Amino acid sequence: MSNDKSGGVKKFAVGVVFVILAFVIFICVFHAVKKPADDPETSSSSASDTADTQPSPVESVSVTESEYSLVDPSSINTDFSCFDNCAFIGNSRLLALGNYGIAKNVYAKVSLNVNTVFTDPSEGRKVPVINELDGKQFDKIFIMFGDNECGWGSMEVFTSQYKKVIAAAREKVPGAQIILLSTLPISKTKSDENLYGYNKDALIKMNGIIEQIAEEENCKYIKAGVDITGSDGYLPESYSADGAHLLKDYCMVWARTVADNM
Repeated sequence: MSNDKSGGVKKFAVGVVFVILAFVIFICVFHAVKKPADDPETSSSSASDTADTQPSPVESVSVTESEYSLVDPSSINTDFSCFDNCAFIGNSRLLALGNYGIAKNVYAKVSLNVNTVFTDPSEGRKVPVINELDGKQFDKIFIMFGDNECGWGSMEVFTSQYKKVIAAAREKVPGAQIILLSTLPISKTKSDENLYGYNKDALIKMNGIIEQIAEEENCKYIKAGVDITGSDGYLPESYSADGAHLLKDYCMVWARTVADNM
């Protein structure tokens, strides 16, 4: 008889424990549903704070086919005589315009940036790049920087130095229209390397900064890479031998975009 009572007590105890566990599980699940880990208000506030401290990109990281449509090089007008009385100042991506005979007055150098433009000479020349404008008359001066500065810690420094380049160009060639060119897309392979912070997203953000500089300095801004940008936001791999510097046909497409919007 005592064994029957003992067994009954044990069963009762097990039942009580089961009920308690079920209640605890219910409470945990209820709170998990009511209070998710990522609180919407907190997330919204953080995004707002970040937006206030980071430059706004000129274009979204996500892109669509309608925004970017590749152009067939064989379909473009290759008459670039409109560049004859123009000067081009910038890095090695701009240098291609001179190497391919698209433009005559190209003053550029590999790795040139908004600092070294005041100290380093163009390829095969002796005077600093910016001094190439001395004593010359041009209708328009195109300036292209941003690639070699992607890894800089301070975009304020980039902005300040870029404005000094603009001021110097205006001083040397009074009356010339100053046109700022956007950076160009790079291939996914090149972007994934992320060498010194050089990637697709950094270039998109850089273009936002350059467009803002153009607005503040009363310069024209040309978003020049749209016709060589794939629907994924990258430069197609076949358009370049190294993921950045354009092959001739696609350099022509880029130059046509510049010419048609100058």
